[in-house]
Amino acid sequence: MMKKTPSPTAGAFLSLLSIVVLLLSQLASQLLAEIVVNLGLPIAVGNLVAAVLYAGIAFVGLWLLCQKILGISMADCRIIKPKFQWFWVGSAFALPAIVCVVLILTPGQWEIASMDAQTKWAVVSGAVAYIGLAVGFVEEMVFRGVILSMLERRFSRWTAVLLLSVSFGLLHLVGAGEMDFLSICQLAVAGSLVGILFSFVTIETGSIWNAALMHGFWNMVMIGGILNIGEKAYETSIVNYVLQQPPFWLSGGDFGVEASVVSIAAYLFFAVIAVLRCKRVKN
Repeated sequence: MMKKTPSPTAGAFLSLLSIVVLLLSQLASQLLAEIVVNLGLPIAVGNLVAAVLYAGIAFVGLWLLCQKILGISMADCRIIKPKFQWFWVGSAFALPAIVCVVLILTPGQWEIASMDAQTKWAVVSGAVAYIGLAVGFVEEMVFRGVILSMLERRFSRWTAVLLLSVSFGLLHLVGAGEMDFLSICQLAVAGSLVGILFSFVTIETGSIWNAALMHGFWNMVMIGGILNIGEKAYETSIVNYVLQQPPFWLSGGDFGVEASVVSIAAYLFFAVIAVLRCKRVKN
């Protein structure tokens, strides 16, 4: 149980500050990693440094917010020692695998980017360490750790999850560039469903770790640059599967396959499982 229950105002303030911590730790880690690369070390090393610093700085910043400002522990926000459930570990691999297999079975062609070994290592290290593990861990600490915990103390569980998940989906519009109305709708639905999925995985397991693994592995496979599936090939991706004139609902519109109907169906499937597992635990 919490030693101290934050007021709604304090909870909102902590939620806002936790996002500030995420942004500042991201900026600091990238700047320091750039210094490492400018000293002559490989980009792959810079990516590893950025990943460690991003996760480390964010963790310390959130610890200070919780412990020193509000007087609550990290455990009150489900940020505890690593703790995994085999079902969700398997689901972390299955979620992107199912989406990739379905998309690859649609008409398209493979294209392999021309890269030297150093560039490939840079892509792989960035995908695994930074975009995958570090981003997954930090975003789950902030959104399903701190912010969800604060919302649960103000609203009912379902209201808290829906408020956070819709906000999480809409946040993906920031920096996404110009998108048409249908693409925005697909992205909002996709982002909200994946937010519901990660929220109930966190609630059911009692920690952020299983959701962080799912989030991280999804990022690693779908947006890391090792494999790209979409309407066009990218020189920064090692392997590309270029879809042949796909309809917008299959391609994900202007945002990409993360917002495709295939991805949305996968998010929904695993979200339903997470909700049912929560009900089973409650009963």
